[in-house]
Amino acid sequence: MSFASEIRRHFGKEDESGIKKLQEDIRKIYKDINDEKKSDCISDIEKVCKDLNEIYMDEDTENMVIETIRSLSFYQNLPWFREDFKRLLSFLEEDYYLRTDAMRNVLDSGWASNESYAFSEDDRGDAFIKKLLPDIVEEFYLDLPEDVLEDELLNLKRDAFIKRFFLGRYIFRNPDSLKILEDEYQYLYKVVEKEIQLIKDRPGSYEKKLMEDILRISQKIADAEGIRTYSSISTLQESLIDTYYKNLIAEYPDEADDLRDERSKWLKIRGNDTCPCGSGRKFKKCHGA
Repeated sequence: MSFASEIRRHFGKEDESGIKKLQEDIRKIYKDINDEKKSDCISDIEKVCKDLNEIYMDEDTENMVIETIRSLSFYQNLPWFREDFKRLLSFLEEDYYLRTDAMRNVLDSGWASNESYAFSEDDRGDAFIKKLLPDIVEEFYLDLPEDVLEDELLNLKRDAFIKRFFLGRYIFRNPDSLKILEDEYQYLYKVVEKEIQLIKDRPGSYEKKLMEDILRISQKIADAEGIRTYSSISTLQESLIDTYYKNLIAEYPDEADDLRDERSKWLKIRGNDTCPCGSGRKFKKCHGA
């Protein structure tokens, strides 16, 4: 038996009617979500899974599935739909033929989206991190080259980098704050795991690279919109630190006095002073690297 015949034996024949049925069943999911027909949605997803097992998967069909996963992710603001969405993701995870990079990425993104809702409702999760993660996660799994980004996506990338700056500072200040992600939310943790050691070992280099990226993207946005932006890394750094502490104070008002003192130290610090982070190193060899 040829390889092509073996493929068709597993995945069915290339059948136009099968594609149409898949499209109809996908459309019905959207309709039943909007009509809040909860039990029908379970049945709809089971039908879509059955459809996928009965048709030949080509690039166009896979792209349709990818777009479906991506768009259905946004319906997870409805708590009752999240388990239904997980059923679809689980089915696609188990079917070994859907293994292109694009499919792998959208599945990871779907799981991360699902986890982000669960984490936002988890009483054990840190409130500040919950506010920072959504933009970071979306930008991470979007994974588009910067030169093709325009308008909203360019703004999303800049905002994600700003929140990575805040997150890096917060992790350094609260080293155990991501423990629950590491233990229970693998797709959310994947977004930050490569940076954690760098944040601990070389916080200044990490922040400097982020600020360079933020400044570059801000300039692109400013040029397109005809507005002013940060004039230098130093003015950007002051703005980021100021905004970081304003956000912390808003989230933790009981700690406002201590946080204002911290903010003042960071804004007054100079190269040979001891770094306010508590590392014991000079600022120029730590966060000011």
